[in-house]
Amino acid sequence: MKYERGTRLAERIKERVAQVILFELHDPRIGFVTVTRAKMSKDMSRIEVYYSVLGTEGDRSRVEHALQDARGYVQHEIAKVCETRSVPHLEFVFDRSVEGAFKMERLLDDLKKERGDEPAPPTDASAPDDEKPEAEKKDDDA
Repeated sequence: MKYERGTRLAERIKERVAQVILFELHDPRIGFVTVTRAKMSKDMSRIEVYYSVLGTEGDRSRVEHALQDARGYVQHEIAKVCETRSVPHLEFVFDRSVEGAFKMERLLDDLKKERGDEPAPPTDASAPDDEKPEAEKKDDDA
């Protein structure tokens, strides 16, 4: 039961942090930031909020500093949605998994171009009935 409560609270905190970053922080250093996940410690004393940044390494550094500067305000806003005796200590963590996924996708696209592979056309079996040729519609009805 405690685990479920921590998971629900982490999800609620993640949503609130995302709202605060998107709508309430007016720091020009914060650009395209996405809150990807939140991980609550077992004793619910700490929460790690993972984020990703669209842009260069310099953009990531600026966003990281801006989030660290705004941590107190965000922590205060989290306290408003927490229904606990104490508020978990907030830590922002850069999510490298998103960056890795983009790199992998880029590598796969480069490999497809190198091999000359084109995406396969959809098969007729997967086409809806109204897009099938007339001969197939008659066979389906029989």
